[in-house]
Amino acid sequence: MTFDIEADWTLNLLCNYDCSYCISRAPKEHPLVGRLSPERYLEFFNSTDKTWLLHLTGGEPFIHRDFVALCRTLTSRHYISLNSNLSSRRVRDFAAAVNPSRVQYIHCGVHVEERDRRKGWGNLLANVASLLERGFPLFASLVMTPAAFADYPRVAESFTSLGVPLIPKVLRGGFEGRWYPQAYTEAQRAQFRFLSEQAEAIATTGKWQPYRHDPTVNPLLDREYLDGFPDFSGIPCSAGRLSVSIGYDGKIFRCGQKTVLGNIFDRRLNLFAEDRPCDDEYCPYWCLRYSRFTDEAPAQYPRQCAPNVFQQTLVTIRGLRREIGNRIAEISLPAQG
Repeated sequence: MTFDIEADWTLNLLCNYDCSYCISRAPKEHPLVGRLSPERYLEFFNSTDKTWLLHLTGGEPFIHRDFVALCRTLTSRHYISLNSNLSSRRVRDFAAAVNPSRVQYIHCGVHVEERDRRKGWGNLLANVASLLERGFPLFASLVMTPAAFADYPRVAESFTSLGVPLIPKVLRGGFEGRWYPQAYTEAQRAQFRFLSEQAEAIATTGKWQPYRHDPTVNPLLDREYLDGFPDFSGIPCSAGRLSVSIGYDGKIFRCGQKTVLGNIFDRRLNLFAEDRPCDDEYCPYWCLRYSRFTDEAPAQYPRQCAPNVFQQTLVTIRGLRREIGNRIAEISLPAQG
């Protein structure tokens, strides 16, 4: 799989799950989501004269009304990867419509509390089986809240029986009054590393080969950062040249939402010609490649030891969204009696 540029595309904000640790969902879809037809989106990416790897995430991307058609259309020339809870009935439509060779991987977020609450396990495993039958590379992850350490064995069993690794995913940011990953206990860190290494052993025997293409999302890296994530401030970075992030509103950013490089709706993109120093606080997985498996990394790239402003803001916004949503739901309830 050869591509020129990689994009982390937040395709939409609406999600059918309401995970307490999520910072990327909204109870109502943004009006700009789906503004263009799949063919118009394809025209934009074709107009750049580059081959793209588009990592499609949300919200829950399968809620996007044109999602299957968009994936089928984009993969006529470009590549995609997905981040989804795989709860939708459209998953099997996707499996039938999209060429697996154009999909780098599918990342299934398990979200055990919501899955239990919605009795969604049977549907999930059926969807996973349909994707595997068609030959899609797939892995699953479980965000390791304190409760998830006890849940992990029963959740992993179903995936392991299908040959799918369940990878522990580090909890980032504020949760129940504590800041993670720094708040993990030493016992939790040791268990996390063990489970991660176990998942990697399963992954290397399956269709998803975790280190072959340095995927956009690779939670196997998380065990290297249980004491905090690196601070790359000032380090030359290829973001804006070889990778970008795309918002649900069509805006194209270098990384995060500081430096705007273009807009899909305006058919505009101005990439950097050279690497530039990092000017953001949040480190996505592609940044973590810099310090993977290097003994000198902790000294070369100091760890973030305190909550950074960007993550604090996201957690605050998430809390406000949840509170506003709850208030609206209360107001909307019909009168009793």
